[in-house]
Amino acid sequence: MLNYALLLDPSLPIGGFTRFYGLDERFRNGNLNSLQDLKHFMRDDWYPQITTLDGMAIKSLYAAIQQNDGWRIALIDKMLYTQHPSSQYVKKSRLSGQRLLKLTKALYPWLAFDQLEDTLTQYNAIGTLATVHTWINFLLGTDIEQTIHGYFATAVSFCIEDAFRLLNPPYEEKNPLIDHMTSELLTTWKKFNEPTPSLFQPHLFHSHQTSSYITQPPYMSHSSQLNASRPFSSSILFKRLPASL
Repeated sequence: MLNYALLLDPSLPIGGFTRFYGLDERFRNGNLNSLQDLKHFMRDDWYPQITTLDGMAIKSLYAAIQQNDGWRIALIDKMLYTQHPSSQYVKKSRLSGQRLLKLTKALYPWLAFDQLEDTLTQYNAIGTLATVHTWINFLLGTDIEQTIHGYFATAVSFCIEDAFRLLNPPYEEKNPLIDHMTSELLTTWKKFNEPTPSLFQPHLFHSHQTSSYITQPPYMSHSSQLNASRPFSSSILFKRLPASL
């Protein structure tokens, strides 16, 4: 579904990982001249970022959804998009999440998304693709690791697509490189994820220039905190399938 959403508009940022690319800037600065440069960048800079931030965020979103914790869902969503302070980026991130929601509603009309949309509105979050992707896969009963692997695979694919657009290497090298780098990223994630952390650790974000409101959003009044502590009704996460299906 992430691939479908991006095919509709390839310019949209996907989840959090595009803020780590900077491929165009690297290319202009002369720091991206070959596929070998790309591999070094992905291994040295990008893998650590996407595993510690996006991968752990998705794990924590699963826990927050299971616990019906709307405030936590919004908090993690904010952590994903506040790494890039550009108002244009935030606007595009909001649009990308909305695009994926619209697509998924068309593909799975029996799933309920009101809770997610209400949560994002209540806490002034935007719904990055990572957040929406996680919510959808949770409703579909997808395993956490499968959800993370799908997100990573899409991230690698579009990172390499962007690099090929800039570098214009032989086309036949693209798919083998995507497969190889995806495998490497999943191996990196497996190593990072053992032993499995019980919950998302906020200290992982300290090196990513988090905003002060991450710990306590300024717009969150005492009454809204009380409302946030009230669990969702898990019975409305799904709508009944039509009898004809």
